[in-house]
Amino acid sequence: MTRRISYRRRLTGAMIVAALMVNAPTATAQTPEQKSRIRTGIDEAIQAVDHLPSMKKMSPQEKRELVEFTVGKTLFVMAHEMGHVVINELDLPVLGREEDAADSFAIIMALQLRSAFSERVLMETAKGWVLSSYRDKKANTALAFYGEHGLDRQRAYHVICMMVGSDPDRFKTLAKEAKLPEWRQRSCVRDYGAAAWSWEKALKPHLRSADQPKVTIKVEYKDEEKFPITAGILRHMGVLEAFADNAADRFAWPRPFSMEARACGEPNARWFFATQTLVLCHELVGHFVALFQSYSRKLPTRLRSKR
Repeated sequence: MTRRISYRRRLTGAMIVAALMVNAPTATAQTPEQKSRIRTGIDEAIQAVDHLPSMKKMSPQEKRELVEFTVGKTLFVMAHEMGHVVINELDLPVLGREEDAADSFAIIMALQLRSAFSERVLMETAKGWVLSSYRDKKANTALAFYGEHGLDRQRAYHVICMMVGSDPDRFKTLAKEAKLPEWRQRSCVRDYGAAAWSWEKALKPHLRSADQPKVTIKVEYKDEEKFPITAGILRHMGVLEAFADNAADRFAWPRPFSMEARACGEPNARWFFATQTLVLCHELVGHFVALFQSYSRKLPTRLRSKR
């Protein structure tokens, strides 16, 4: 069913989504007030799920890291799926694999803000793919070289490469920690420049002017009672509402579409062109929670708790 959410929570969610879906080609740093709202949003999300049995044995620091990881990974997935939406709905050309283009869209949108939070989202995203590789290795899962996505560690390094390419001096330590060779760091600068220019060029004709009406983007939450952790984080922070509000404000869409969080029977997220619906599966967010709880301790301490 359709849910109403308080203005305060929608505002917090909008501030967080702004870290990925900026409106201006040249973004500015977040204000202290915006940073405070993001911190408050994370704190409130922790409180919303703190009573659940699986959270009882976790320390306050572990709970915060879990929520930050889950929120960061979920925001990136939503931004990635929005990449598919803009490619399909705005009829953009794709040179190469669409999945790679959608990753690039999400990464560029985050990097253009140059805020600590957007960088944190990207770090959590890269961390998640490293954890997935740990999980698959333990399970003896064969690498799917034929897959439509890149391999997990390749996607993690793509995020790191784009970060380094956007500002080599700022992310010099990250490049060193990731053992990214000097020659690759130099080519990352070219890769980032090409990707940022290409997305700006492709999206510019579709930006909504002040006199253009906003398209309606319907938001629904379903099957919440089956996934209390997922629903507690998503609904409390108003993630879908914030993405819908931002997308409606930013682009001149040719027709309305929908966003929904629901049970899918598998951990996934997908843009369904036939029904004009972006679906975020509860199982996917639950997958991020389980992934963090099972494998985060395998990460170096500096990556588990880095701020």
